[in-house]
Amino acid sequence: MSLAGNCISVTYKISQSVTSSDNSTLLFFGVFNSALAVPTAAANALVIVAILTTSSLRTPSYLLLTSLAFSDLAVGLFCQPLLALLVYTFLNGFIDIGCHLLWACYAISCLVSWASIFIITAISVDRYLAIRLKMRYKTIVTVRRVRCFLFMLWISSFILMMIPPVLDMEVEMFGVVAAISLVTFLLVIVVSYTMSFRALKIHCAQIQPQSNQQPNSTTQSNVIDVLKYRKLLKTMILIVVVILICYIAHSALFGILSVFGVKRVDALIYILGLVSIVNLNSLLNPIIYVTRMTDIGRVCIKILQKFRCIS
Repeated sequence: MSLAGNCISVTYKISQSVTSSDNSTLLFFGVFNSALAVPTAAANALVIVAILTTSSLRTPSYLLLTSLAFSDLAVGLFCQPLLALLVYTFLNGFIDIGCHLLWACYAISCLVSWASIFIITAISVDRYLAIRLKMRYKTIVTVRRVRCFLFMLWISSFILMMIPPVLDMEVEMFGVVAAISLVTFLLVIVVSYTMSFRALKIHCAQIQPQSNQQPNSTTQSNVIDVLKYRKLLKTMILIVVVILICYIAHSALFGILSVFGVKRVDALIYILGLVSIVNLNSLLNPIIYVTRMTDIGRVCIKILQKFRCIS
């Protein structure tokens, strides 16, 4: 089956095969996504404002985090409302509108998915460079270079999103390409974080003899840096694990549907379920930022307090 096949025909078949039990399941996913859209958008917008309005937070690492928050913001602003509308069109038989919404959901979901995978991979490499390069990190990984990288990253994500419909790619081929890409990115992430912890362990061993001597400001600063990097590494790994669990499950289901095939409405329900879980991840990410990163959490609390005073 082609990704750019007869959309109206496919949408009509799905709409006609929906049963009463399917209606309840589809309605649940519609309510689920519509209910989470506002908190997802608000939480990520808060993180973005906190980072971009605070000079001390506008570092290369946090700019990568901001870009990830932008992709999660797009989920709350577009993906979740569109999915809720898509469910409504299927339940009410609006075939033409359902077809357009189906393609809109595909385009935006694919764009933010590619961008998210790129960004979490870049974050893992960035964390390794921060520990490996030490003082040279600030001269090599600059804000300007990260901005250029993020611009190219989003352009690449857009191109990858456009390839399947433009080339009329088969679903099976698209699934294979997505799976290979995901495995490749996963390998880079695992290697980067493994090397990061190894470099951190070596750094700890190097400063250990200094701690046995008379403490000074340099030694204390090194110890604080180790604790900070270790906590940040664990936080980033937590974010990566949550994201990858969602995407690996989604890719596995996509592969099963491509190989074995199921009734179209069942496929739609399964995909809606896993896409909803992926969308839930966009709400979990800012919660992790605020609770695990004290500097971001502190600024977010101040913004909320100001907003409360104004209102």
